[in-house]
Amino acid sequence: MPSLQPREFLHQLRSLTERSGTCLIFDEVVTGFRAGKRGAQGHFGLKADVATYGKVLGGGMNIGVIAGKRQFMDSLDGGTWQFGDESVPEVGVTYFAGTFVRHPPALVAARAVIRHLKSQAPDFYSRVNDRTSRLVREINQHAERIQAPLRLTHFASVVRAEFTQEFPLSELLFAHLREKGVHIWDHRPIYMTAAHSDEDVDFVVKAFTESLDEMREGEVLPRA
Repeated sequence: MPSLQPREFLHQLRSLTERSGTCLIFDEVVTGFRAGKRGAQGHFGLKADVATYGKVLGGGMNIGVIAGKRQFMDSLDGGTWQFGDESVPEVGVTYFAGTFVRHPPALVAARAVIRHLKSQAPDFYSRVNDRTSRLVREINQHAERIQAPLRLTHFASVVRAEFTQEFPLSELLFAHLREKGVHIWDHRPIYMTAAHSDEDVDFVVKAFTESLDEMREGEVLPRA
């Protein structure tokens, strides 16, 4: 739900958890490294105790990451120690395992992604977000112009196309888009990336506007 951005609520929650000593956990799997280098935490101006990451961080590879403050993370990695010397875990370690836990290729990919993001110019994220804003604005303007019950919302580079009223043939929009070379999983988020160009934005906007027009002409699109 890109339209749900409760900044005040999150700050109140951070204050409450600090007073009670409760661990505040942020799910940054989608927003981490997409909304900025500090994810949703940076966007909303606060810091969680523990956060989960994935998707962008893997650079295309399957990955899941748990990161956070030492008081919570020590129970997972044992604190500061390393193989090859006399150091040992400083605290009791919680056992956890899985097929891809500490998977070497995924770790190498994550390291490369972080280095790449660090090397980018300060306006790296703003360029991606500006293209996203233009995509959303131009499609929404067309939908409003023809009175189509469609609205796109976005948070950073995450976009969601939502119909403002229900009608039986709404999924035809996504079929129209696929026919025009734009594949979006029906009613699921759309993600803009640094690889997308202004020409790509134009292509997607054109596919959306033509699809809406064709649905209007076919009398399957109700008026908002």
